[in-house]
Amino acid sequence: MPSVPERVFAVLAEVTRRKLPPTRVFCEWGSGFGTATCLAALLGYKAYGLEIDAELVRRSRALARRLGIPVTILCTSFLPAGYAASAGVDGVALVVPESVRAHTDTAEARGPLRYAGMEIAITDIGLFFAYPWPEERELMLQLFEAVARARALLVMYHTDTDIRVLRKVAGEGELEDPHVHRP
Repeated sequence: MPSVPERVFAVLAEVTRRKLPPTRVFCEWGSGFGTATCLAALLGYKAYGLEIDAELVRRSRALARRLGIPVTILCTSFLPAGYAASAGVDGVALVVPESVRAHTDTAEARGPLRYAGMEIAITDIGLFFAYPWPEERELMLQLFEAVARARALLVMYHTDTDIRVLRKVAGEGELEDPHVHRP
């Protein structure tokens, strides 16, 4: 089910107007036709869309090219290398690579975490967008918490009248929901 582009644009424009994202780099998890990715590019972001379906990637690239909107659509999962999703009784949960959990391992030793085909580190992304299936919402929150930089934003489209903006705060396991945008 597609999101309403006008509502997505309104939220992206508002967080941009308020200068909330710490960087002008945008990443859409599960970009489909690339609508939110294109809207972010129109707002001045270096915009990336991540989509695992090769046909949707082809179509979204063609659409952006035809409209003259500079975006990068990558045919890859929103889960970085080594991360996985595990279905359980309580829904889908994030499985973190052992190297991330190892007490002796450091971010410096691992190097920057990147998506395949993306020249920047995931921590360079200031604004994430997702429109997950209801059973994937918790997974998206866990992933955002695991890979995003401090102060990054996640705009999560739940329904046409429930679009949430979350900020990662310093420290592990802390997210804040400064307000819920209800158009």
